[in-house]
Amino acid sequence: MLNTRTLNGVNKKENGVTLNVKNVKSEEETSLEVDVVLVSIGRHAFTGGLGLENTGVKTNDRGQVLINNSW
Repeated sequence: MLNTRTLNGVNKKENGVTLNVKNVKSEEETSLEVDVVLVSIGRHAFTGGLGLENTGVKTNDRGQVLINNSW
């Protein structure tokens, strides 16, 4: 969802996430029931200093998180 602002959300643990968003162009508000929320802003990876090397998350030489066909 591009051009969308997050209004608020509720983490329901094993039951997923309720996320309320608003389209910045049309002003339409939507409530989503989802399993996982991935928020992406900007165009540069700012992963330095997060300790990803301690979690098993792999990054490339530009600091971008490596993904597979599922993500």
